[in-house]
Order: sequence, then C-alpha cells, then structure tokens
Amino acid sequence: MIVIAASAGVEADDSHVSARLVASVEQILPGETFRLGVLLEPEPGWHVYWRNPGEAGLATEIDYELPDGFRVAELRWPAPVFFEQPGGLAGYGYEAPVVLAAEISVPERISATMPVSVTASWLACKDVCVLGAAELKADLPLRGAELEFSKAALRKWSDTLPIQAESGHFELSVTGGPVPEICPADLVVWLSWAETPGAVEFFPDPGSSLKIEGVRTRTCGSMTRIDFRISRLKSSNAPAESLRSLIVIEDPGGKRSARVAHIQLD
Repeated sequence: MIVIAASAGVEADDSHVSARLVASVEQILPGETFRLGVLLEPEPGWHVYWRNPGEAGLATEIDYELPDGFRVAELRWPAPVFFEQPGGLAGYGYEAPVVLAAEISVPERISATMPVSVTASWLACKDVCVLGAAELKADLPLRGAELEFSKAALRKWSDTLPIQAESGHFELSVTGGPVPEICPADLVVWLSWAETPGAVEFFPDPGSSLKIEGVRTRTCGSMTRIDFRISRLKSSNAPAESLRSLIVIEDPGGKRSARVAHIQLD
C-alpha cells in the first residue's frame, strides 16, 4: 500500500496505473455535499475494470475513511468499454483515464479541517494482470492548482455518468423468460428505437445474485437485439427481480452516452 499527499499523484510499483485524489469542495459547509474520489490513469494498452468486470477480471474498489458524521453515497461509475480477453472472454472496464467518485454529505457540526483517506484497489491487465492499490490522504479543502485540477476532472466525470432511460427514447421487451431458479436461461432483449441509433453497446450489471455470459448485441435500423445467458446464483439470499444494465449509444462523432435500463426477469 502506498500513502501519499493529495498534492501529488502516485504510480503503485509495477501496477501500470497512476492514482490521484480529486475533490470538488472549495469550502466545507455544514449540511452541504461535495464530490470526492480518485482519478485512475492506466498506461497505454493497460486497462482496469468496471463494477462488473465481465466474464473474467476483478472489479475496482474505492474505500473512504472520513471523520465522524460524514456520509458517503453510492460510488458513481462512468460507462465502461468492452475488451476481449484471452479465451474470448468479455471484459468491461477502462483503458483511458477515469474518475470514480461519490457524493459526500457534511454533518451539521464540523471542525476547521477535514482529514480524508481514499483507498483505490484495482487489477490492471494487458498481456499479464497485476494487482495495484494506493491510499490517498489529504486535508480538505484542496487549494490552488490542485483544486482547479480536481474540479475539472470531476466536471468531466459528471458529463460521462449514465442517466436513467427516459420513456420514448426506446421501447424494451424481453423474450425467453422467466429465469428459473436452478438452471441458466437464454434471454433476448429487444430495443425499439424512436430514432435510428448509432453503434449500440450493452453492459449488464448483475450484482451478486446473477451471472451473465455470452452477450451479443446486433443493431439493424431502428431495432437492437441483445442475446445472453443468465443464471441465478445459489449464494444469493433474495432472488433478483430485474437485471440492471447500461445501454450505451455512440453518435457519428464518436461521443458515447449511457442510459440505465432495468430488465424484468419474472
């Protein structure tokens, strides 16, 4: 584990990824919120993993250590990219620099300074895979160039976050369900678009209760077909009723936007 000041970046030994703490707060005010996270920058050709790493890999983890009374919301993840791994296994993650951050809620009573520690742990892969970790410490708020860098990185992060799919953007239907409790099932998800999309990608986010394999996505005109095999994991205490997923669209200029969709399994 590497411990550094927030005013510097760090590259964990032989991990091929640098890590840097980013925070949006200019002044810590009681009852307010701000954003706090980590900027990860893989070396060219290397990647780290999304919350669902795909058919192989290890999800990146971000852990917060904050003063008493401060609360951390759910970690927010930009849309990943697809990469094919050895054996033809699907991987989901990030090859370009990525910010993973969360909203921090400030309690009503605070001290003059706010010491924070954010730990990032990752698996970086290229031809081989290497575990890496960095513990980033700072007294908030940041100042000067470090604050301006953080604010710019978090603005870019905010622009890349998935949003909820809106009614009328596409119609979603499923064939092949319901998903049985004891054996896998083949599902087909159909997306009927209000306007013909560009490239369409599908990233399942099954959590700990489901397993997804063999994803194939094909778009023709205003219809997208998504095939995959889904299994319920026996270790789950509560059977999942839906599969959270990302639908990612790429426009002619190469800009990607992601929408969250929930696929009913009953």
